Amino acid sequence: MIIQQNSYRPKVFMVWGGVSISSHGKTTLRFVEPGAKINSNYYINNILKSFLRRDVPRLFPENGRVEWFLHQDSAPSHTARQTIEYLNRYKINYVTPDEWLPYSPDAAPMDYAIWGYLKQRLNKTEAKTLEELK
Repeated sequence: MIIQQNSYRPKVFMVWGGVSISSHGKTTLRFVEPGAKINSNYYINNILKSFLRRDVPRLFPENGRVEWFLHQDSAPSHTARQTIEYLNRYKINYVTPDEWLPYSPDAAPMDYAIWGYLKQRLNKTEAKTLEELK
């Protein structure tokens, strides 16, 4: 999600987040470093690895007995060969770009509900820095 500037908050920031059908909560929001180029290397090292290391064990503590799937959108860093190779190498179940339903509110709740809700909430705040927003 990219949030645009208004008179109250920093110019622009980008954040990654996800929903889980697990009863153990949601993913941690991961804020992208200002000015970072979001290529597959950045995505793997700064988003995916921390998600897999920190969020997955908490969301699915059944120690591998529950099968889960990573559902990404069609961002270039998500569909890049290096990212797909990483997911395959570590045997991470994911929805392939060919299987992705880009215009489905049911299949992409982050795009159709959650980001919009967060933007509405942020527009009601007067935070002046990114740290205040976090």
